[in-house]
Amino acid sequence: MAIGAATTTPIPHRTAPPPLRTLRPPRLKLPPGACDTHFHWFGPQLEFPFNPIRNFVPDVDHEDCTGEDWKRLQAALGLSRGLFVQSMMYYPSYELALHALSLMPDRLRAVVTPRAAITDRELEILTTAGVIGARFTRATGETIDAQLVRRTHEHGWSMHYLLGENENAIDWSKSILASPGKFVLEHMGNPSVEHGVNGKRFKFVLECIDTGRCWVKLSPRISKQETFPFSDVVPLVQTLVERAPNRLLWGSDWPHPQYWRPMPSDSDLLDLMLNWVPDEATRNRIFVANPIEAFGFPPVGG
Repeated sequence: MAIGAATTTPIPHRTAPPPLRTLRPPRLKLPPGACDTHFHWFGPQLEFPFNPIRNFVPDVDHEDCTGEDWKRLQAALGLSRGLFVQSMMYYPSYELALHALSLMPDRLRAVVTPRAAITDRELEILTTAGVIGARFTRATGETIDAQLVRRTHEHGWSMHYLLGENENAIDWSKSILASPGKFVLEHMGNPSVEHGVNGKRFKFVLECIDTGRCWVKLSPRISKQETFPFSDVVPLVQTLVERAPNRLLWGSDWPHPQYWRPMPSDSDLLDLMLNWVPDEATRNRIFVANPIEAFGFPPVGG
């Protein structure tokens, strides 16, 4: 598939650290069917090159993080399912997502960022392959395309929103709340940890949760701490767990693109859930039952 042009503006050179390749066994033992609801594949770039004129600052030299690498990660952490999220580094190409779904149709579902001119036939093909959602970020559009929301919803897709860190979300809030059917906030909706549970962004996240149609991905990425234990995130997580444990998801964000701090171990990131959600039944719901309801994975053992 030809990669569409997003901009002609030169991209500044910036490089994030690579993911840690050797992982210790995590302390958290996951149940069968545990799902990582946020990860990306990169490459092999000789086969699946990034869009060279994408319109945001990427980690230009990000090393290949392939499907085989991802399977080793899943095995190390005890995961068995995943929601593939199309990286903005590939926008607007969905080729790698389609390839991943074709390789592992029972194990994967995917979220892509379609261009406005995507055809109905393409939407049909993607839906059949296992795409379940459309992703909206400011890096790929300053506004939410209402027509694209309508068209993808007609194919049964949910809407997935990545809000920038600390940015004003007022201009998107009405459109997000008006999303038809299911919708998802990535990275906990990126609220400001400095303002805590009383911050405007976090109150918006709770408003979304209260619709009964929204799922929120738990993430330490919003922390202002350089390294573990990312304790400034805990009050927000605890509030969400108390408010709506049936609307929460876990995502690794592997291989952690555009992460400019010391690279964390994915085993450590997983083990945060022991403190964030100490109740095992609730934790298992977040890893297994909630992804089944949100994304249409088959029942475990079904």
